Amino acid sequence: MEVHQLRYFAAVAAEGSFTAAAARLHVSQSGVSTQLAKLERELGQRLFIRGRTLGLTPAGRAILPLAREALAGLDAIARTAAAFADTVRGPVRVGMVPGYTPPGFLDVVAGLGRTDPGITLRVNEGDVAELQHGILDRTLDIALIGYAGPLRADFVHHLVSEEELHAFAAPGIALGPSPRLAEVQRHPVLCLPPGSGIRAAYEQSCARAGIEARIDMEASSPLTLLGLAGRGGGVAVLPSAIAAPEGITAAPIEDAHVHARLGLISHHEQLAPAVRVVLGKLVEALSPGR
Repeated sequence: MEVHQLRYFAAVAAEGSFTAAAARLHVSQSGVSTQLAKLERELGQRLFIRGRTLGLTPAGRAILPLAREALAGLDAIARTAAAFADTVRGPVRVGMVPGYTPPGFLDVVAGLGRTDPGITLRVNEGDVAELQHGILDRTLDIALIGYAGPLRADFVHHLVSEEELHAFAAPGIALGPSPRLAEVQRHPVLCLPPGSGIRAAYEQSCARAGIEARIDMEASSPLTLLGLAGRGGGVAVLPSAIAAPEGITAAPIEDAHVHARLGLISHHEQLAPAVRVVLGKLVEALSPGR
């Protein structure tokens, strides 16, 4: 058996789908299927029950923790070897929420080739659930996520920002200096998609206020939402750090008591030297007050 076959097995088991695993691993679905079929022939056991839903066979359930342990051991070997190198080398897989590229993040990525040429960086976008899952199954090393509630104890967490929700609207939409959620919802509500910290904070704030969290239009980019709001398309619910363009007013939502947070997460286990370097640079670049 080969290492990549074990990685494919672990990824499919974690995702519950060949298609999702292939997308996460950046390989073709047919490649994943072919390699897992070869692994099953070599082991002489079916690992998955293939039907309307994908599940593990009894043999698959027994083998999965051993495969994960083997992969963790190989990663530990790579980390140990890298620790003895004069130059830190290795790949670092970073996940981030779509449509959000803070200047500090771009500074780190742009400067990495000069400061640490031995490190290769791969950046993927995904929603909060996908990013957290990636950290847990070790297909991601670091993730920049938006969230509203508590995070799992499995993660090492570095808070980047915590922001109030503001309502952004064109002058033709009359909002008070501190509108309440019910007042915002008298107009079409524009918000980010599920899986973003802003969306979670908005929905949880509505739940606390005892009203339905209505969304009339969603987009993955705050700039798109601001463009729609500026054309009178509705009220955009966004974080207070967003600068209101000319012609748009921004007001804090009085009863939006749940704030949106942005943070860096990584796995609680020992990180590879290259991952530690990149994480340290990101924490420094994105820390509050920078």
